Amino acid sequence: MKALFTGIVLLLGSVATVSAQDYYLPVSSTSKAAVASLHRASELYSNIHFKEGKVELDKALAEDPNFFMAHVYAVQYAPKADRPELIDKALAIDATNFNEAEKIMREWIGKWKADSTAKAGESMNALIAAYPKTPQALEWASLHAFYTDKNLDGALDYAQKLAVISPEYAPNYNILGYLYMEKKETEKAKAAFEQYIKLAPKEANAYDSMGEFYLINKDYAKSAELYDKAAAMGLADAKERADKARAMIK
Repeated sequence: MKALFTGIVLLLGSVATVSAQDYYLPVSSTSKAAVASLHRASELYSNIHFKEGKVELDKALAEDPNFFMAHVYAVQYAPKADRPELIDKALAIDATNFNEAEKIMREWIGKWKADSTAKAGESMNALIAAYPKTPQALEWASLHAFYTDKNLDGALDYAQKLAVISPEYAPNYNILGYLYMEKKETEKAKAAFEQYIKLAPKEANAYDSMGEFYLINKDYAKSAELYDKAAAMGLADAKERADKARAMIK
């Protein structure tokens, strides 16, 4: 399943896998529990566990109601109709002690408040310039380029750079797979989805995405097989997609 960012890393450093802590942009919250919940929410959202991710995000905000980056997540993943209220809550937080990442994201959601169709490219470029070795900066830039700005080339560039600096970060290969499919680069798309499965064999979404790849490429039997696996792993709506694929087998 294509990852949904419903508000929706120029990296010359080491290609070694970064630690979980080093993956994320800095935050000003002093609540360790809130930060830990936000990090869990981020991982869940990235693997398309939206319901579970929202639970963790709510925990983060319960621990620290003024946790600005948690509010940023809420804004970015919210349905469009809910976004204005959430933006207002985020912008109401005292920005006196914000770090540079928070200042950039505050400016960005301020642009969204003024214009719901505003492009994110300028803000994401500023984020990467400020944090050139922080993978999350590239992930957000890639997602916004893909979903907010409809800039496939920019999204692909960011995702490729993220794969260099954080090669073990599985969800990035899901985005890469869809980007390559959009650009009709079939073999690269297949390789990206295979890497997602390799790195995240217990994630139902990895098999669901591969099922979609085979569906688009008209291998309906293989598509149904992968959708069935995703359904068996708990992705309920994959069963409907499996049935659709089977119905297309001649």
